[in-house]
Amino acid sequence: MTESERHSRLFDRIALPYSWFFSGQTRSYAACFEAGRGALPPPAGKKALDLGCGTGAFTAALRKEGWETVGIDAAPAMVSVAGRRGIACAQGNLLKGLPYPDKSFDLVSAAYVAHGLVREDRRLLFAEAGRLSRGVVLFHDYNGERSFLTDFIEWLEGGDYFNFIGTIADELRSAFSDLRIVPVGKQSAWYVCTP
Repeated sequence: MTESERHSRLFDRIALPYSWFFSGQTRSYAACFEAGRGALPPPAGKKALDLGCGTGAFTAALRKEGWETVGIDAAPAMVSVAGRRGIACAQGNLLKGLPYPDKSFDLVSAAYVAHGLVREDRRLLFAEAGRLSRGVVLFHDYNGERSFLTDFIEWLEGGDYFNFIGTIADELRSAFSDLRIVPVGKQSAWYVCTP
């Protein structure tokens, strides 16, 4: 089993308890939009794809901002929880390629996805996001600020968080033509990329 398959199975198993945090996540994302909204194009009449949408909190925040949004996740239980909340969401593995034509979306986002992937899989994420976006790619993820609790939780999840926080800016600069880093929270940033 690959690292990404193991990670997907973990999130499939924790979908229900993860959904308990939906309201808090959507409030947190709303505050992030207050801080970072100016870094994105106006959403009116534009389509967004939220990669690794989980239970749909970031997808819902995009929709609330005015984007016509669909989410996609590899974990069937996460997709099911999002669907029960009325969030348009499909199952798919972005690391194997998604069934959308090139440049199908004005915005492609991934919230707290990249840090959980090993570097090689992050490259696949970046390539797929860039292929699908005709405008902007937005990664909402950790910045360099660390806390013991976050370190502990990320250690338990077993992702690549510890490498990610040291290399993400350089990785994105090598994958995209332009990168703008927008602080949106104490431990989070928007990495706004142009394919």
